[in-house]
Amino acid sequence: MKKIYVEVALAIIFVVASTLVMFRWLSGIAEFWNTQIFWNTTLIICWVIVAFGYYRQGWIVRKAQSASHVSVMLPTVVFIVQCILFVKGIYYNDPALIVGAVMVNCGVVFNLYQIWRVSGKN
Repeated sequence: MKKIYVEVALAIIFVVASTLVMFRWLSGIAEFWNTQIFWNTTLIICWVIVAFGYYRQGWIVRKAQSASHVSVMLPTVVFIVQCILFVKGIYYNDPALIVGAVMVNCGVVFNLYQIWRVSGKN
């Protein structure tokens, strides 16, 4: 059981350290920060991938007719986060946040519906 704590700690250290290194490296490059169209497009593409992941999980639940190994908490929290990002997108007039929130929540709702549907049968 202690090995899992070491693995979690190493994952956290890796992400925090690499993020700090990359931020320090990129902080002085003005061109990097001035390419919002590129970053918005990249963000939308990534949100499409996340949405497909939730659709896939919903499809797996539907096909297996079991949600025993699927968490309801994670997609529920993602749904709430995406609602917040949607509002922020409107406030900041950021299409990547608006479109991404709608796309991801479509997949999340499909996933949650499948979990609910098969859980009601058991």
